[in-house]
Amino acid sequence: MLAVPDDPNNRAMIADWLELMAVASSDRRVSFEALVSAIARGEEAQEEDIAEEDAAEDRLILDAQEEVSRRQGTVGDAYPFRIDEKGRNLVFERPRSGAGAVYLFCLFLSHAFERSIIIRKRDAPSVTNSVRDLFQACATVAAGGFVRGPAYSFGSPRPDHSSFLKALKQVYRSFGDGTPNSVPRPAAPRNVKDDGVDVIAWRRSPDGLPGTQYLVAQVASGADWVNKSVAADRKHFHKYWFERTPGSVPTDAMFTPFELEPEAPNSNASYRELLVDHMQDKCYRFGHLFYRDRIAFHFAEGSRLIEEGETQIEGYKKLPKIVKWVDNYSKRLRKA
Repeated sequence: MLAVPDDPNNRAMIADWLELMAVASSDRRVSFEALVSAIARGEEAQEEDIAEEDAAEDRLILDAQEEVSRRQGTVGDAYPFRIDEKGRNLVFERPRSGAGAVYLFCLFLSHAFERSIIIRKRDAPSVTNSVRDLFQACATVAAGGFVRGPAYSFGSPRPDHSSFLKALKQVYRSFGDGTPNSVPRPAAPRNVKDDGVDVIAWRRSPDGLPGTQYLVAQVASGADWVNKSVAADRKHFHKYWFERTPGSVPTDAMFTPFELEPEAPNSNASYRELLVDHMQDKCYRFGHLFYRDRIAFHFAEGSRLIEEGETQIEGYKKLPKIVKWVDNYSKRLRKA
């Protein structure tokens, strides 16, 4: 069911393969040697120089371990995998928190349409509108954790199924910054849904006055997220739907379940330098990029705020459905 990625230099895909294999394994672990063997089987020709071949295999293992360690360092205790004491295996551990389930949810979503590891379409997770709605819930809680304050799931359909203008007024009445139109514009679409804005979040200012951290985000669970950007939609959103736009300077953001996959043809830069440059490229296009690791990390922060009494972060009530979906697909992987 799981094929090893064609490109051994794609650290993101190699680490994803290890994670998926660990979930699928009956003993919840996969050896790094298994990765080497799987790639060797997929190569048409072996290296003629044995020493060079051994060095390449060692680099492959070290690169995979470095990427796993990077993810663990970002996600923290919620990361549902670990490298065993001898450094030989990646071990899957049952998620100890909602953030761990969210990490797995994003991992599985990443391969719903990507066919380099889960080859057969029938083996991939099915992404329905309800599943997309669950990912929007993940993004909303993560946004709340990031700003350390209120976060609203504004993308259609909204949790309370409210109309666009009604929801707009409710959110910005709570925000206390910006005045939406009291009635629809003459040429406004009759059934406008969300006008390209999926999540709205902000940090409460200490005096309750405008001028605070203000996040406006899109949520994209498909591979075409790279063709989207909230910037243009956010500008239209503020200019068209408000009598008085918020004074707080908006931060554009994109939430996606995928990992970072920088391309570096003939690059002599370190992997760290490559990631920095990759993220700068994405930030210029999308604003803040919340990819899989960051979503899990900030979801944990949002969960903590909710447990401490924060009542204005939406989406957390859908966590049981997320956990159930993750458990069901994990079982499918193990049965395949």
